[in-house]
Formats: sequence, C-alpha cells, structure tokens
Amino acid sequence: MESSVTHLNEAESASPGISPGVVNDDEVILRELYEPYHICNDTLKLTSVSLTELRETGFSVHRKTYVNLDVIRNAIKMRLSRIRKEPWMSAGVAEILTMDVRKIVDANNDRLLVVIDTATDTNRGHASIYASQPEKGDAHARKVRTYLMELLSKRKSLEEVYHHA
Repeated sequence: MESSVTHLNEAESASPGISPGVVNDDEVILRELYEPYHICNDTLKLTSVSLTELRETGFSVHRKTYVNLDVIRNAIKMRLSRIRKEPWMSAGVAEILTMDVRKIVDANNDRLLVVIDTATDTNRGHASIYASQPEKGDAHARKVRTYLMELLSKRKSLEEVYHHA
C-alpha cells in the first residue's frame, strides 16, 4: 500500500522553513480529546486513534513549547463549531512526553512509533505520530494503537496543562 507520509525520518523536519526544528525526546506533546468522538462514559474509545492516521496521515499533536494556550483554545473552538450529528464537547488534552512515545518497541526491540515535526503556516508547533512501519498493514497498526492509547489515557484540562502560564 502506498503511503502519503512525507517521511518517517525523525532527524529531518517535514516542514523546513516553517518549523522550529525536529521534535526532541524531552518535549511535551498534547493531543486534543473530545466527547463522544474520543471519550465515552469517561473511557477512551478504541477508535480514538485512527489506523489511517497512524499509517498515512499522521496522528496530530501540538508541541507544547511552541503553542500557547490560545492556539489550542482556538483549535478546540474550531472543531467544536463544526456541525455534526452528535455535537462534540471538549474532554481536555492528553499530555505526553515524546520520549514515552519513542520508547515503545516490539519484541525485537524495533520502534513502533515515530514523532515527526509537521509544522504548518498556522501552527508551527504541529507534529504527527506515525506507525514506524506503515507497510505492515492494519493488523500491525491495531497493535501499535493499543500502546499509544495507554499514553492518551492520562488526560488533563487545558488549565492544568498551562497552569504555570
């Protein structure tokens, strides 16, 4: 299967010229979470991590160092304003240390996930998480997803995340 991933090399930015640089291990990344799309009855849903995101488009996160509270509030406001069959509500953010994503390995000690700098014109702190071996297909991506979901289960309010600001 052909992937639309720009690259999976964490040592190079996917957005040179826009980006503050590659994502470092000691960076905190944030993932917005919404009810009922990601969370149902206070439980993270299995489908909250899309296999397509992991294999092809990237699982979007914010690099906390490069985004402020207003950037995330605006992103949340934009997503909540979309018309849907079932309206979404903000359920906070997952706060994850990049190193924790990168240290997830399989039985052969091969890395399962990569964190790529994917800055945009409107969000220089954008990054994406990908399965490190998207060519292995959906069955492999399902296994990878379970590890990422463990990290997403530790969610906080934006106020908790930016308490020091």
